[in-house]
Amino acid sequence: MSKPPEDHFSPLAGAYARGRLRYPANLYSFLADLCPAHELAWDCATGTGQAATGLARHFDQVVATDLSPELLALAPTLPRISFRPGLAEDSGLPAASADLITVAQAVHWFDLERFEQEARRVLKPGGILAVWGYLWPRVDPTVDQHLELLKATLAPWWPDRSALLHGEYRDLALSLPELKAPSFAATAQWKAEDYLAHLRSWSAVRYFREAQGMDPTEPLAEKLGRCWNAAAKAVHWPLALRIYKATPKA
Repeated sequence: MSKPPEDHFSPLAGAYARGRLRYPANLYSFLADLCPAHELAWDCATGTGQAATGLARHFDQVVATDLSPELLALAPTLPRISFRPGLAEDSGLPAASADLITVAQAVHWFDLERFEQEARRVLKPGGILAVWGYLWPRVDPTVDQHLELLKATLAPWWPDRSALLHGEYRDLALSLPELKAPSFAATAQWKAEDYLAHLRSWSAVRYFREAQGMDPTEPLAEKLGRCWNAAAKAVHWPLALRIYKATPKA
């Protein structure tokens, strides 16, 4: 029997909704252009709906699932998007129904063998599976240097499966045929409090705080107060993107 999925983010639901970034519009346009049709997209492990919102501009219907009711409760109410509880490995979607499956910043938490079986079942022939993630925010040399100290503090507190993400999904082992993925990056204009909210949405920050009884971002907050004035700064995240295509069943 497989282990139940771990829920790292329900206790962080408010911080998660506040601190997670939006993905670039041209990523969704690129993925939509790869798809055989635009009837249904499944955004798997949607969190609070960051990717689902972008997909809704290109697909007639978006089904956005997550194992966390707390996260889903904070997702926006938007036309074309149906938010519902569901596992990556057992979506409840009909077979051969999805033109696109997306997984943003989450595939490292999955039972990959069972998820691939589910993706193969749900995708239409020629349908697309797109998996992406991001690592460390880049701002400027001073801010980035301060972040390095936080990263060192958090290193022992990341869940084991985070290693796949920290390797930029290079070791992601799916057997679907893979397509070449161009480079994309997410960007935002953030103030210091936005940046800190992002850091506080990380699972390692949660586990450090629960074990140590203190917020590991507080020392960084003091340093940012000295180097981040009231104006917003540009924040950049290069995306690690893998794209796969469902083949017709024999």
